[in-house]
Amino acid sequence: MQYINRWSDIQREKLAIAAGIMLAQGLISAACLQALTKDHLVKNDVSVSVVTVVFRAYLGEQSIDHLAATLRRGGIKDLLAFFPPNKRQDKALDEHFRAAGLPQVAEWWTKRQYAALKDGIISTLKEMLANEDSHADIIAAIKAKQGEGPLPENELVQCIWQGLISSVEWSARQDQNEALAIREIGDFAEILEPFCNGAKTEVALINAVQVYCYEDTRIIKAFPQILKVLYNKDCISDQAIIYWHQKGSKAQGRQHFLNATQPLVKFLQEQESEDEDEE
Repeated sequence: MQYINRWSDIQREKLAIAAGIMLAQGLISAACLQALTKDHLVKNDVSVSVVTVVFRAYLGEQSIDHLAATLRRGGIKDLLAFFPPNKRQDKALDEHFRAAGLPQVAEWWTKRQYAALKDGIISTLKEMLANEDSHADIIAAIKAKQGEGPLPENELVQCIWQGLISSVEWSARQDQNEALAIREIGDFAEILEPFCNGAKTEVALINAVQVYCYEDTRIIKAFPQILKVLYNKDCISDQAIIYWHQKGSKAQGRQHFLNATQPLVKFLQEQESEDEDEE
């Protein structure tokens, strides 16, 4: 592999295909690809063209998840290392693999990068909340993280919710947790509000709350009250709640949550009708 630049194009392709098939069969380790990160190979797109052929051959035999596991075991952590220094951006990687007919590689990499960004935002949130930093400082820190590598807004708001709710110290007494949840969420809604931009993001937040309440049954009964708090704090709109109730909810505990929020949705629909009549 480290002398691949001395081979003809046909020999190079044959080796890459053979390597891809042998990797897929578990006959060799992905560690051999490390040689392609050498400076003299990454320039002029030599390395990335070889890796692309390796991946194509591999994916003819196995799934993208299988490939991801093989790369991880072989110590291949950064696909950008196969690109020339001036092309080491996520956008360049995405465009390259899509153009090469390997969109699954581009999508896997994007998900992987998003996961790393989410972990960074959640750990920053936890640390700042533990230090009792101001809400304004926390909002600024999240925006700074977004500047480093933007997450889609619907994923960002779910990530912020996760970081905020995981910082709550629940009571040993179950009867106190519902009131505690409503109070805490009412407090940190101010951090969520600047990132609740549009119906898609708002529905994503409702779904994050739904899934959390389903998984942590200590506050499952507080779900309608939590939505009321988020509605009153301008984090979610009446249209988002109604859309979620009609067709946007997650599968987890769906019927329970739809039934529990029926009175709230009815109230919002009636309010909407009254506003239309007044107009």
